Amino acid sequence: MNAIPQTPKPQALELAARAKAFVPRLRDGQAESDRLARVSPALAEELEEAGFLSMTTPRAYGGHQVSLSEWMEVNCELGRGDGGVAWAVALVNTGNWTVAAAFPKAVSDEVFSRPNARVAGVFSPGKGSSVRLVDGGIIIEKGFWPFNSGVHLAHWNLLGVLLPDEKGDFVRPSLALMPIEDCKILNDWNTIGLRGSGSSSVTVEDVFVPWERIVDTFACIGGDYKGGFQDQALYRCAFNPLDAIILKFATVGLGQAMLEEVLSQIPSRKILLTHHDKQAEAAVTHLQLGEASGRIEAAQLMVAKCCAEVDAWAEKGEFMPFAERAKTRLYTGIAGQLLWEGVDLLASAGGGSFARADNRLSRIWQDLRVANMHAMANSASNYELYGRILCGLEPSMAV
Repeated sequence: MNAIPQTPKPQALELAARAKAFVPRLRDGQAESDRLARVSPALAEELEEAGFLSMTTPRAYGGHQVSLSEWMEVNCELGRGDGGVAWAVALVNTGNWTVAAAFPKAVSDEVFSRPNARVAGVFSPGKGSSVRLVDGGIIIEKGFWPFNSGVHLAHWNLLGVLLPDEKGDFVRPSLALMPIEDCKILNDWNTIGLRGSGSSSVTVEDVFVPWERIVDTFACIGGDYKGGFQDQALYRCAFNPLDAIILKFATVGLGQAMLEEVLSQIPSRKILLTHHDKQAEAAVTHLQLGEASGRIEAAQLMVAKCCAEVDAWAEKGEFMPFAERAKTRLYTGIAGQLLWEGVDLLASAGGGSFARADNRLSRIWQDLRVANMHAMANSASNYELYGRILCGLEPSMAV
């Protein structure tokens, strides 16, 4: 990967500074977001006002239209405050980007005619879904989509469906866009981590979706976008690398927050049942901090490198080659493993107080563990994918 450095735009610098200043607000509001298992309505308004929910909305509709690298910087800062809320912000911006990049301009005009419109989504096909072809589109007779992150923030929802072929076999993965009112939110997000993401399941029953609000998922993966903004680099970014790498934004921020929190506690801590009255003077502490900080920073650099590479191909107006897309998936897996190992190592230095439910270190640890369980972020799956490619075999998942 030979990434071309991006020069930050003043607008993006302002957003990043705003995000850094927003961290204390997120930490103060985390208990409420955890209790609700979603972004609280008051916090949602503040996120919107700050511009964090329209980073990928085209400027033509009043959005900020930042690059992927700039998006990362802002979202990582938010992750330092609350991993769950930062996760929701990343996923909503992904939905906004998908509509602008992949759908016809008439559709994006419709979606973004509402000021500050927001799009959530689950791109994998729904469980037990039934789709019927009708004149002008499809009817989703029924379906269940788990892990609809940010759905409580959304005005529109993108749901994966399988379209039938002429034989009636459900073979073509597609994305169907519908108003959020067409979905029933089940409010079943009850987890040990990322609670603020509000990743509830949704169901859909007897909903008509016109053809213009349906795009072929494989076409998107291959760079065949229908959007009206293809003259602008952001909306030429490679679909799958973008979808994978954005899952690391909140987790990089979580890793940074864990290290900051440990460093703030060390001066007042001792290591019980040892002769170390000051944890900061113990050699074992130095070893733990050195290894953990190195892993967290290496992960951050790896994610930043991936973002810069995706941006560079988009700037050139060329679709990112297969080998580079696959390497981005590999680096996504490595970054996830490094972050977890770094955070888990720091947790082991936390002593018995780490087990307290109100211990911030424990909260960060749980958020990162849950984040790494996402199928596209799973390290083992990404390693297998790249290993198969190195062996000359077909990839085990879409790249």
